[in-house]
Amino acid sequence: MDTGKGYFEQVQAETQGVVQSQAYRDEMKALEERYPQHGGWFREGEIVEIRGSRFRIQSVKPNQLRLKLLPR
Repeated sequence: MDTGKGYFEQVQAETQGVVQSQAYRDEMKALEERYPQHGGWFREGEIVEIRGSRFRIQSVKPNQLRLKLLPR
């Protein structure tokens, strides 16, 4: 999650397949309450679009979001 303070915060709870566990949802809610000015949530493998170009998120680190440009 983008905290709104220039860095990312990571959810530590494990996910179980497609369905998110209750611990995962609880941790997400706690982080959203902790950072009321937060931005979006990002997940590795997710595809995002910026200025008409498509990218796949390769990694999310505390101060870095690594993207790979995808073909059209």
